[in-house]
Amino acid sequence: MDEVEALGEEYQSVYTSVFDVLFSSEAGTILAYNSLLLIGTVLLYGLLLFATRQTLIVSSRKIEFDIRNDILAKLLELPQRYFAEHKTGEIYVRATEDVSKVREYFGPVYMYTINTITRAGFIIAMMIIVNPQLTLWALLPLPFLSAFAYWVSGYIHKYQTIIQEQYSNIAGRANEAFSSIRLIKAYNREEYEKQRFEKESESYRKKKLRLDMVESMFHPMLNLLIGVSVIIVIWQGGIMVIEGLITVGNIAEFVIYVAYLTWPVASLGYTVNRFQKSIASWERINEVLEENIKIQDDIETDNSLTEIKGKIEFRNVSFRYPGTDELALKNITFTIQEGQNVAIVGRTGSGKTTLVQLIPRLFDPNKGDIFIDDVNIKHWPTEVLRKKIGFVPQDTFLFSTTVEENIAFGVEDASRAEIEQAAEKAQLLENILDFEKKFETMVGERGITLSGGQKQRTAIARALIKNPGILILDDSLSAVDTKTEDVILQHLRQDLKGRTTIMISHRISSIKNADIIFYIDEGCLIEKGSHKDLLAKEGQYANMYRKQLLEEELAEI
Repeated sequence: MDEVEALGEEYQSVYTSVFDVLFSSEAGTILAYNSLLLIGTVLLYGLLLFATRQTLIVSSRKIEFDIRNDILAKLLELPQRYFAEHKTGEIYVRATEDVSKVREYFGPVYMYTINTITRAGFIIAMMIIVNPQLTLWALLPLPFLSAFAYWVSGYIHKYQTIIQEQYSNIAGRANEAFSSIRLIKAYNREEYEKQRFEKESESYRKKKLRLDMVESMFHPMLNLLIGVSVIIVIWQGGIMVIEGLITVGNIAEFVIYVAYLTWPVASLGYTVNRFQKSIASWERINEVLEENIKIQDDIETDNSLTEIKGKIEFRNVSFRYPGTDELALKNITFTIQEGQNVAIVGRTGSGKTTLVQLIPRLFDPNKGDIFIDDVNIKHWPTEVLRKKIGFVPQDTFLFSTTVEENIAFGVEDASRAEIEQAAEKAQLLENILDFEKKFETMVGERGITLSGGQKQRTAIARALIKNPGILILDDSLSAVDTKTEDVILQHLRQDLKGRTTIMISHRISSIKNADIIFYIDEGCLIEKGSHKDLLAKEGQYANMYRKQLLEEELAEI
């Protein structure tokens, strides 16, 4: 027991002596002061690093948010011509993947650049203070490093642009496959689509691997140059020690400094890599942002124009699709009076859809002028023009949301009564009420859960709820049976009496009651007049009518 007490007293004596040395003597005070200073410096470094990361990362996220919104807003403003010239996958990648890479420029790239510059600057400054001459020797590989980084950055920039374009092809191919999945399965073409996608993916893989090979060379080369720098320090430092210019401790100090330069140099590789990828993506985004809006309000736009009565006039209108030499429309001239019920017929590819797309300015004609209510459509505010024209396209598109939201798409704050009324006019209300969730029924992506006729009638209801001054139906009843079509058209004639209606159809039985019929062939207006007048002319319209009558008779046999 006495030995234990003696041992405790001995340890207590040692601790007391250490405490006296640390906090009572001058050396102890200096040691304690430096220790606290070191702890404070580490804490301050951590705090500043956290603040830097928060500032740059949060700022980069806000920049990403703004760029993404800007590019989408720009895309929505661009005319139909732009989307005809560019693939969907390419547009999608620019609005998503490229924006994410640009964010890295304003976030991680900035952060690592600041870190590299400050740390490398501090280390080199300390080296110069110790010995400027040895510092020059230690930094001798720097020009080689700069030249190598310059070459790699140029290579990355070039190939990143190519890779992003190939990625756009992959995204477009995948989007096309998913959008047409029913068709692919119906034709048993899963293996074919798989091979097409694999071909695009293989091309992407090869290009990416080529870039990865160059990137993988960068870090070993950096480490090699750092190692060369250490060898130079030891070799030249040894000579300087022999000459009495520095001490052995200085050599060790420089070796440590060079080792500390490893991280800034390594982060330089990361920075160069990300910087070039971000620049390549920014150039692709900038192409969209700087795209001229070809369809926009004219300088002479009359903002007092708010209502459309329905008179339409084409004067020597010609149109050519982008990237083609052949005219889709050739010197079209006609006049539709206010409130007329007009039909357009013709063979497939004759230019019917192209003609009606010019009325709401989805495209602008290459030649000639279009007037609505005796005012050139370029002088109409685009917003008013499209708000007052109900357009039901040939290719019906429904959003992946409820039936109610699809019908009310073109009208803000539409009431349930207005939605039901539009559905009833389109002969869709009865179908909707048979659904389990009625108007809250989800239609699925592109309306996949609805039949073809239901999709078309939903699109018609969407146009009718706008209460348009001009209604355009582009073969929008092709999936509806004849009986339902007759009922819909009968209701439309009653509800839209006094409003201009333009209907494209391949069934002459559907349009024979129109006030005036235009027959289009190879982009030219061949014939016009009432059903009775056109039959009397014994022209192409009459031939089409007789063929359809014969087909109907044969079908009944």
